[in-house]
Amino acid sequence: MDQLPRHPQLYEINTRVWLNSLSGRSGRKLTLGSIPQENWDRLKDLGMDLVWLMGVWRPSPAGIAIDRGNPSLLKVCREILPDFTPADLVGSPYAVAGYTLNPALGAESDLIKVRNNLRRAGLGLILDFVPNHTAMDHPWVSAHPSRYVSSPSSSVFGPGEAFSVLAADGNTYWVAHGRDPYFAPWPDTAQLCSGCRETRGALAAELLNIARFCDGVRVDMAMLPLNRVFAPTWAAWMTETARTIPPKEYWSEVLEPLKATSPDSILMAEVYWGLETELLQMGFDYVYDKVGYDRLRALDALAFTQGLRDEGLRRPRMVRFLENHDEDRAAATFSDEARRAAAVIHATAPGLRLFHHGQLEGSRIKLPVQLGRGPEEPSDPDFAAFYLKLLNLTRQPLFKEGVCQVLPVQPPVTGDEAHRPLVAFAYALGDQRGVVAVNLGGQVASGFLQFPDGFWQGWEQVPLKDDLSAPQTIYPRNRGQLETKGLYVLLKPYGYHLLTAPPGG
Repeated sequence: MDQLPRHPQLYEINTRVWLNSLSGRSGRKLTLGSIPQENWDRLKDLGMDLVWLMGVWRPSPAGIAIDRGNPSLLKVCREILPDFTPADLVGSPYAVAGYTLNPALGAESDLIKVRNNLRRAGLGLILDFVPNHTAMDHPWVSAHPSRYVSSPSSSVFGPGEAFSVLAADGNTYWVAHGRDPYFAPWPDTAQLCSGCRETRGALAAELLNIARFCDGVRVDMAMLPLNRVFAPTWAAWMTETARTIPPKEYWSEVLEPLKATSPDSILMAEVYWGLETELLQMGFDYVYDKVGYDRLRALDALAFTQGLRDEGLRRPRMVRFLENHDEDRAAATFSDEARRAAAVIHATAPGLRLFHHGQLEGSRIKLPVQLGRGPEEPSDPDFAAFYLKLLNLTRQPLFKEGVCQVLPVQPPVTGDEAHRPLVAFAYALGDQRGVVAVNLGGQVASGFLQFPDGFWQGWEQVPLKDDLSAPQTIYPRNRGQLETKGLYVLLKPYGYHLLTAPPGG
């Protein structure tokens, strides 16, 4: 694939649900390799650079059985699908029974073909990697129990924290379920021992295998295997089994072979708890911006803007999102007006912009990841048209390749706080300029956007064209005015400007 732009765009697809829907509409069973090329070309036309096929690996039969016996999950699924049957539960994509393609999606040749088809469209392929745990019936569990948090005795584990397995060596072991230290264990998983060198070597080999089929990986819960997270989470087990953590950090060791053989592989980490910088320093290219998402969801313009400033050199390497398979749908989270304002910020924010399947059409139903079929939600035509117009603008080189700066906003009058809900960016690429201003508040907002020195050098008169307004509006401004006072904006509740200036004279 071509080199990624400075601010790439990624489209996440719930693969099993999407393929089922495509198959139903086409009247024939599709595999990944037989998806019509027009589907990939359409994503490229929207300005996408990468496609994340979420959930392509072999699911766990044991996990599926657990899901089909889970009353709360069954209740949620029946509310989503009136004709739901337990057969619609096809297993969690994050209880991986093996890094081979799910047979329901095709054969290995289909995985190769879909990557080639994406490349033909000018898109890169991202696939999942789960470093913290496997499915409880993964072949390693019985063949290599030492790769897991395991013990011949159940006494080190609490109720529901582990399961027994008869290993290939003829002994019975208790293997812990995978977990996040702040939540209950995931009952369909087995916890890998990230502090074990054998485990690290095996996972490094798995990464190399996955890299044969894609251009990069999205790493699930990438902070959990860190030495500083794993050790306290499993301290009792480590004491009981006299285990120690290797001096070398987990990711430094696991990523080393991939970096050596596939240095261009894209590494994107799902990470929380303020550990983003640490993961970037260990070799990841992009990390989730969950804090920014939470601030945007809260419509907290000041905190969101301050967060962007605090990121410093991390700013272009953050993954921005309004929704993904773990978060609620944006259409169900924001009011209609606030959702458009948040969409403008998201589509123009610096970094990697993640768009979720259904987001552009206004889907409202969040699907459990175990569900293999979704409802046919009607598209919101007005919102879809708005997104189409927005993405047609932000796919331009100015907003994909340009240098982005977060703009300070000054009050219109000393002591006035009408500027507080404003979020503003400026883009520069060669002699092109762009300005984004969004009111994240429910009241009228106003203020002066302050530009960096020299930003308008080369202009005398600056005709600022509002590309999102209808009809399109041009605001002529004087360079001296912009440099001394700034650009005054007055925006209605949840209003926005996406302004561009032609090359200066």
